[in-house]
Amino acid sequence: MGKKTLLALFAGVFLGANGFCSSLSFQVLQHNDSLNDVCESALVIEDEILSYFFDKGFIVTNVPASVSKSDEQDKKFYQNGYNEAAGGSFDDFVQIKLYFTGDEKQNAKIALGNMKKISWKVVSVVTGKILEEDSQDVETEVAADNEKNVRNFANEFAVHLNKVLVKR
Repeated sequence: MGKKTLLALFAGVFLGANGFCSSLSFQVLQHNDSLNDVCESALVIEDEILSYFFDKGFIVTNVPASVSKSDEQDKKFYQNGYNEAAGGSFDDFVQIKLYFTGDEKQNAKIALGNMKKISWKVVSVVTGKILEEDSQDVETEVAADNEKNVRNFANEFAVHLNKVLVKR
């Protein structure tokens, strides 16, 4: 095989494989009036979602987790994240809001115990259509709570998001 044929074959396989990959950009926003920094639980959730979609073969990126203090800030974060996803030619964008209670000391441990609610918005960047917008209360017994529970929760949530993206 000549060099040109081999190069064309390689390029075709590479472009063909990448042409069938779904791409996702997401952001995690943390709500808690007494925290100024993103807590470890939120970072673990972000990491688990990123890993889940990467392992599923998605081209995935995330806007770094941020603290939001208001709906106005949420809208600004959303617009910036959506614009970044559109600029990167991603298929979908997801904004995830985590609502925590408790102070810094209570949120130092990686646990779900202080997370009261999660909400999300899944949007097709290609069409601009909202694929899903919903929320869910989080109820966890604090005594038996640990990082494994946080990872399991995040993984189950990522499975749900994947179903939304596949169903479209």
